[in-house]
This record gives sequence, C-alpha cells and structure tokens, in this order.
Amino acid sequence: MTKIVINGKFLGAGLNGVHRTAAHYATALMERAGGHDVRLVAPKHTAPDPAFPLLVPQVVPGAFGTGQGWEAFTLPRIARGAVLVNFCNLGPVLHRNSAVMIHDAQTYLYPRDYSGAQALAYRALLPIIGRAARRVFTVSEFSRQSLAEHRIATRDKIDVVHNGADHILSVPADPSILQRLGVSPGSFVMTLGSRKGYKNIRRVFEAMKALGPAAPRLIVAGGPDEAAYRDAGWTPPENTVFTGFISDGELRACYEAARVFAFPSQTEGFGLPPIEAMFCGCPVVAASAGAMPEVCGDGAAYANPEDTEAWAREIGRLVSDDGAAANRSARGSATARSITWDNAGDRLWSVLEPLL
Repeated sequence: MTKIVINGKFLGAGLNGVHRTAAHYATALMERAGGHDVRLVAPKHTAPDPAFPLLVPQVVPGAFGTGQGWEAFTLPRIARGAVLVNFCNLGPVLHRNSAVMIHDAQTYLYPRDYSGAQALAYRALLPIIGRAARRVFTVSEFSRQSLAEHRIATRDKIDVVHNGADHILSVPADPSILQRLGVSPGSFVMTLGSRKGYKNIRRVFEAMKALGPAAPRLIVAGGPDEAAYRDAGWTPPENTVFTGFISDGELRACYEAARVFAFPSQTEGFGLPPIEAMFCGCPVVAASAGAMPEVCGDGAAYANPEDTEAWAREIGRLVSDDGAAANRSARGSATARSITWDNAGDRLWSVLEPLL
C-alpha cells in the first residue's frame, strides 16, 4: 500500500475560507483512497467538527512549534516515504514527493490588499514551493494561468480542480435573520462585505445609488461595519444594512430571500459566493473578471467591474423584471448542479492517483 499523508495544520486555524475547502478536499481524499494507507496529521489537538467526521487527525508534535516551523521541518519527517498532500497554499520544500494546492496569485495581483509581511512571505515562498512539489493543484484555469505567469509553477505542472459549493445546502436556512434585518423576501439586493480593494464593494454602492429612489435596500452580509467603508472613502447608499458576522444558516436564508446577489470582485481564483447563491436560487450579477466567467458560465449576468453604469443596468433589470429574474435563477441553478464537492473529489483523485 502506498502511504498518503495529509497536512492537517489547517485544523487548528478555524474552518473558514481556504481552511474549509481544505476540510472538504481532505474528506474527499480519505473517502476515495481505499487500499492506501492514509494519515491526516496535525501538530496539536483540535476540537472535532461535526460537519467533517472523518477529520480526526493523528497528532504528532515536534520541536519546532505548531505553526510554520512544524510544517517546514517536522512534517517532512512524518511524511518520509509517503506522498504528502497540502491543501492550504503552503507546503514544506524539504519533502519533494508532494502535491500542493495553491488557490490563486492574489498577493501578486493585489499586494496592497494584504499585510506587508504576508504579501512578501507569499511572494517569496510560493515559487520555491511550486518548484519543490511534484504537482500543483489550483481551483480554476484562470488561477492556473496566473500561477504560471508569475512563475510559481509551469503550466504543465499545474492541474485544475474546481471547488464545490453545495456545502451551503448542508445547513438549514435560518430565516429569523430577515426579521432581525427588517427585510422581506425579494425586497433587497445582497452583496458580501469586505474592506479589501479588489473585492470592489464600492462598485455596488455606486450602482445602487445610481438606481435612484426606487432602489431596493442593500444588505451587506458579513465583513466590517459601516464605519470601516466610510473610512476607506466608500459611501454606501442610505438604506444599506450591514449584518456583521452571520452564521451559515443565516447566510443561506439571505441568499434564498435576496432578489439579486451582486459579486463585483476585480479578481477571484474561483469565487464560491456566486455559486452558493445559485444553489439557493438567487439571480447573480458577477464581475466579468478573474475566474467568474469560467466558473459561473451561463448561470450569471455579468458587468465590467469598473463600470458603475453597467452594474446599475444589470441589477436594475433583475430587480424590475420578474421574467428576467426567474430566467436567471433557473440558469444559475442549472449551472450550480455540477459544482459539487463530490465532483471536486473525483477530479482531485483523478489527478492525485497517478502520483501514488
């Protein structure tokens, strides 16, 4: 039996964003690697997550702490003689029989949106990690091209494994949030909150103001409070509601009740939120940039991320035209059906198995 070691350091960091996708990928690999000796290893004990019952790691501490030192020096020793799989952008360069998932090249494309130390570290480490790994996985063809253009790895060394997004359906919707926010189904436009410049939320602010007095309420789900956007020089419409932190169930309820979901990012390596919205039947307007056209396909309407008038036009059309909204919802649902974690796991195994 071939030994497979999964880098489980992500389990100690909270399962959000990249770490949650790592949990899905690790689960998929453990489900498909029957006949092989598979170990998930971590530097410290973590509370189990009931959503990922297979992720019970073997805890192997080391002399170099529980962070980057463990990953760089202890993990290669643990994985000696095995194929080492890393799902969170980084992996030890001292272990050459490894595969690493690098989700995007955002620190190259928009370094100002990351802390100076983080951007510098990623820009220094990613090319070294890419050269050391046997294979690099990434989540879209757009990311594959970006990683190659920034010399993180050559194109022929990079495999595309699309994420899944059907996790949004695994948690029951919590519609109580609608009452708390003072909105009813179909009465609002939704976007996700972020202060990062490339997330481009200011474009939605300007588009909603351009719609004039008839514009529906804007709900900004997650992210910082209103003051943070005003401090950045981005002025939201007067009827905007900022939710602050919301649970997965509340997020699903917002997707299901929103008239339109707006996703204006200037770049994304994949772009999970618009696919989550499509799974929930919400019409989507996405930026015609990054991986969004590749991932969302015919399921979304598109607008140039720099064109406020185009955003106002697309949002306004879906708000005012019931037929257009219903058609977009149906197209989105059809697109989302194939973007599942089951399909992602099958693709992952198809590109990993030849390494064994």
